[in-house]
Amino acid sequence: MLQTVEAENTKLTKAERTRARLIEVAKRLYQEHGSDHVTVRRIAAAAKIEAGSIYYHFSSRDEIMRAVLESGVGGARDEVMQAIAEAGEDSPPLARLRAALVAHLKYTLREHFSSRLKSIRRLPKRLRERHMQQERDYAAIFTKLLREADKQGLIKPGFDLSVVRMLMLGSLTWAAEWYDPKGPMAPDDLADELMKLATSGIVKR
Repeated sequence: MLQTVEAENTKLTKAERTRARLIEVAKRLYQEHGSDHVTVRRIAAAAKIEAGSIYYHFSSRDEIMRAVLESGVGGARDEVMQAIAEAGEDSPPLARLRAALVAHLKYTLREHFSSRLKSIRRLPKRLRERHMQQERDYAAIFTKLLREADKQGLIKPGFDLSVVRMLMLGSLTWAAEWYDPKGPMAPDDLADELMKLATSGIVKR
């Protein structure tokens, strides 16, 4: 995997490599200090370039934030799609849904994805709307799997699948705020609990 990333990096221009490095540095600083406390000057210092040079790659601090958010959703999408592919296109939709949810959870835990999503509200309207479209495209992956399951009669009638999808993703994204990686449950176990809730519920009938 590392060799693949390195090979891809060698194909980038110097400007593209610098931009990618700035996004990674900004992402790390946002995770460590919170986006409100990270300035352009601080990002430049951590990336070891002149502060003024950043504006060759980004027009503003908000543009850096947008790029970080977009890279986050893009990374999540890549891992979710890979997990679905590995589950197999002929596998049941609920099996693919579980694989997608596990991939989303693991990415959220590893990349502190939930903290970045909170930053969306602070973006100017034009940048926020642009990013929200990417969010909607990502969510559509899960909606499609739920609809497939519904068409096969695997979901009880009467549910709003958009709400079901938001509850699923929201609960897993929020897990990053309380999940203890040293605890007894692995990410796969959390996904299994969610699937049990979704398919059986907790109320005894």
